Amino acid sequence: MLVLLRSAPFKVLNSLRMRTDILPLCDLHYRTMEPVLAPYNADYSIEFFRCTDKFCHRCFGERIGYTTPKRGDAPVLTPNQPTCDRHGRPMFIISLDRQHNHVTYACPESDCGERLVRG
Repeated sequence: MLVLLRSAPFKVLNSLRMRTDILPLCDLHYRTMEPVLAPYNADYSIEFFRCTDKFCHRCFGERIGYTTPKRGDAPVLTPNQPTCDRHGRPMFIISLDRQHNHVTYACPESDCGERLVRG
């Protein structure tokens, strides 16, 4: 007989919970990313966003920005990753204007209106 025991929910590594009211766009495909919770060890988990494209492995973490994780390796940070001048946090792609070829980045802080447009 198999018995499953429910333990207390995982604690999130590095304290604060990730915002789930934002939906970053992938920096390669500009597809909407989805929130994911991945086990880190027996007691902790890591929250991040991942691209919804079936074969894309790009992720966005509020602390490290965009990266493609590789098992057993430390994340490689994306060069030229924009950061918020006010909070110093990596910014995520909030929109793409295909007509003008502009990408708009936003700060993940809930009370920050900081935006950066790149073309």
